[in-house]
Amino acid sequence: MPKRIQWKSLQSTGSEDQKFLNLVQDSFLTQHVLEPTRAENVLDIVLSPQKEFVNNVKICEPLGCSDHNQIYFILKVKGERNRKIRYRNNFHKGRYKDMRKYLAKIDWNNTLENKTATECWNILKNC
Repeated sequence: MPKRIQWKSLQSTGSEDQKFLNLVQDSFLTQHVLEPTRAENVLDIVLSPQKEFVNNVKICEPLGCSDHNQIYFILKVKGERNRKIRYRNNFHKGRYKDMRKYLAKIDWNNTLENKTATECWNILKNC
């Protein structure tokens, strides 16, 4: 069986193979498997958008009775942590006894009498 895509020279012999090769090149992908993976043919592909994403590609012996060689490579992936800042109230640190004593000293009936809901809310949130 002839080698139809030459990955080292980026050439092909068949029209369908050329279409695939053009697609790989038009997508700016890099083929990392350059050595034969079955007999004298490169049948397996590892494509990446940047050459640095894949390292140490090695063609190893077949697994079991398969006639396809194993491919070993290191894929470099950098994940981004979700650094969304969350603000949380520390309710367990509240000084509730002090607040209760302070709020008990206020005459709420006179303080909130004849006030709108918005005015009452502003008084309460500023206590």
